[in-house]
Amino acid sequence: MIEIISTEGIALMFRQLRRTIVGLCCLAIIGGALGWTATCSAGTMIGPAVILDTLLELGHPGASLVVGDKTFTNFSYAFTGNMPPPTSVNVIPITDDLGNFGVRFQGAFVDVASSTNGSDALITYKVTAGPGRLISDAHMEGNLTRLGTLGSIHAVDTFFPLTQVPPYRMDIYDDQNLGVKLTDSTAFTPVQSLNVQKDILGIAMPNSATSGQTVSASFIDQTYSQVPEPTTVLLVLSGVIGMVMTRRRHCA
Repeated sequence: MIEIISTEGIALMFRQLRRTIVGLCCLAIIGGALGWTATCSAGTMIGPAVILDTLLELGHPGASLVVGDKTFTNFSYAFTGNMPPPTSVNVIPITDDLGNFGVRFQGAFVDVASSTNGSDALITYKVTAGPGRLISDAHMEGNLTRLGTLGSIHAVDTFFPLTQVPPYRMDIYDDQNLGVKLTDSTAFTPVQSLNVQKDILGIAMPNSATSGQTVSASFIDQTYSQVPEPTTVLLVLSGVIGMVMTRRRHCA
């Protein structure tokens, strides 16, 4: 039996469809705006700690860590000076106060004045959004500290691919010249995945012939915001439009 829809009924259906489209567009815009403008913090652990050494691509090909709608893969790690080895660094699943998922790097990231040329730890990994999602921005927070008045410790994140202009980065620090900055965020054109390089550099300075300063960090949080993938929205809308047009043809 073919259902006959009046002209007024068809008009009502199109008005409802138009409201749906507008609503979805508004949600996407609001979601993107929140992700691009909000500074997220208060990371909460939502899973057990995983030793970084067990996630390294070198030695554990294909190792991954799934946190909510994000997947973290391709880990690598290099360190100098007083920074911890990968067996002494934990990777902990977290979520921030806006519900974005990410990871916490926890360990004794330290430099003391007796270490020549400072100490450095370089962590790289790839983060990928779940189906129908794109990553729109990143947030970083940590407890970088100078134990004294001299020296500095910085955690700097850079993101690839480099085809994005300008080069996106985040930088948190406790620096004798710059002061203290413990949170940062950056927004970019939404992407399915990012290659991240996190560099933690500590330079402690001697303050006398017999004693020196220490710089340290015991955790650095990293979370990522997301927006709906445009093709997902378009597929839903095209399905709805197809159903409306089919019913309209049946009524003709």
